[in-house]
Amino acid sequence: MSEHLSSSNPLRDALRACRRHFIFAGVFSGLINVLYLVPSIYMLQVYDRVVPTRGTTTLLVLTVILAVSLIVFALLDAVRMRLLLRASIRLERMAASNILHRILGTGAASPLQRAQAMRDFDTLRGTLTGPAIVALFDAPWAPIYIAISYLLHPLIGLLALFSSLLLIGLAVWSDLATKKQLAETAQRSTATYRSQDYSIQASEVARALGMRDALVTRHLLERAEVVRQQSDVAASSGGFLAVTKFLRMLLQSLSLGLGAWLAIHQQISAGAIFAASLILGRALQPIEQILNAMKNVMSAQNAYKGLNSFCRLPDVTITPTALPAPQGRLEANGIVVRAPGTDRVLLHDLTFTINPGEIVALVGPSGAGKSTLLRVLSGALEPDEGEVRIDGARLADWNRENLGRHIGYMPQTPTLFPATVHGNISRFRAFNGEIGEALDREVVSAAQMAGAHDLILRFSNGYDTQLSVREGGGLSAGQRQVVALARALFGRPTLLFLDEPNAHLDMSGEARLMQTLGELRARGATVIVSTHRTGLLQAVDKVMLMRDGTIQVFDDRAKVIRPTSVEPVPEGRLPGEGRHPNTDRGHADDRPAAEGTNG
Repeated sequence: MSEHLSSSNPLRDALRACRRHFIFAGVFSGLINVLYLVPSIYMLQVYDRVVPTRGTTTLLVLTVILAVSLIVFALLDAVRMRLLLRASIRLERMAASNILHRILGTGAASPLQRAQAMRDFDTLRGTLTGPAIVALFDAPWAPIYIAISYLLHPLIGLLALFSSLLLIGLAVWSDLATKKQLAETAQRSTATYRSQDYSIQASEVARALGMRDALVTRHLLERAEVVRQQSDVAASSGGFLAVTKFLRMLLQSLSLGLGAWLAIHQQISAGAIFAASLILGRALQPIEQILNAMKNVMSAQNAYKGLNSFCRLPDVTITPTALPAPQGRLEANGIVVRAPGTDRVLLHDLTFTINPGEIVALVGPSGAGKSTLLRVLSGALEPDEGEVRIDGARLADWNRENLGRHIGYMPQTPTLFPATVHGNISRFRAFNGEIGEALDREVVSAAQMAGAHDLILRFSNGYDTQLSVREGGGLSAGQRQVVALARALFGRPTLLFLDEPNAHLDMSGEARLMQTLGELRARGATVIVSTHRTGLLQAVDKVMLMRDGTIQVFDDRAKVIRPTSVEPVPEGRLPGEGRHPNTDRGHADDRPAAEGTNG
């Protein structure tokens, strides 16, 4: 399914908006680097003018000039850091919202890309206030220091040029030698943390099945591989850094020796000896700083590449033309879904139409594709081929936030957020400014319709009960299911997609669900519900039987299920189960229904 494409890249737009900050930071860097020369000039004047003439007044004036210059230097450095900090804040303000919307709203990115995008953004933003960016601003001034060294004496200038080229070559070599290792280490580290997070969520299953030792061993092996890769990178970087420090100290000392030799031959003054050493050291300092921060620089470079690629995905924040509230007509045209990263087809070219106000039951064995189809119809999953239309408009043509207010979706495994029960049911409308008694009435009404009101009142703090971060929010499967059903019913949606809503309900709960479906029919809502219990079929208008990602039967309930079949049947099986599949719509009695709970 196509989406509106972004006309611009939010990351590049934000960085472009920060250009003025970077320009002024560069200007201040120039002034700072000019003031870096003050100690060298001070030393040159002291040795060449003050000491030979014993000029105390001159020394006092030079010292005052030195102090004022260093105060200005400190102020400029503080202003430069503040400019970079403001650029970081502006980057956050301009790009973070769009990136978060893409993370939560795009179906074109893999889970790993979505999980990594915000980390990449924080890495990039953090680099703007770190030592690496300062070194990059100072680096262009190295040629100026080399030129000044040349003014002291051509040989000193040549030594400065050779030293700079040597360290630059070492920096490039370091980058080439560790770039691939850093990228692989970052990917492996991310995968390791994701694996650990998943094990934490499934820790109850691990304890019950005696899997703890095996999982700990698995994670230790994964961590050992990450630590090995990190050690290799650290060893390589540390070796280059040690060589860089050695060369810088050696070359700076050699400049003293060269200056002394030139002074002996009366080609430069005594003060120029120390000035040459200081200037050479200043010319080499940015290169050493970059090497020190090479890991951060490369991490920022990789973060920018990954984030820039992520920001090229369709922009879900673009608001299409507002459409009227949906009436509930649902069309699926040529829907094809493949398993991520494989050619295995989960849904095969599905085409059908559901009219407004109809209640359709999805039945079929495990793996038939019921849950996948519900995800596609609700807009939670984008098909690889085909399209879904609501009231004749593609999902991409709707404002998804506005459309979401008219949709109720309950996945097979309900996901509740670590917030209050009220916040979960209300879909966090309070953050959109919808607060007060009107919102409370809607929340309670949805809970009553789902049969969850009395249950919620028995929670520790009722609707204000805070759910935890752990799996299920601290609720049982049945409690979680009715709260999720209340969330799906919140706001009186026109279209509802319910995946096994009665999987954990007892007889009274299922009777309440049947009543809820009747109320939804009365108000003209379109409902697609996946179920494996035959009792729920009494409340539906049509039945869609699926097998292996295809639709075997889709017809009125009365034609699919024999009216005379009133005898009890085993749970998970419809009358007619066990007969040979027959897609001929002329003989409904021969159509099988399916068992199982998973789509």
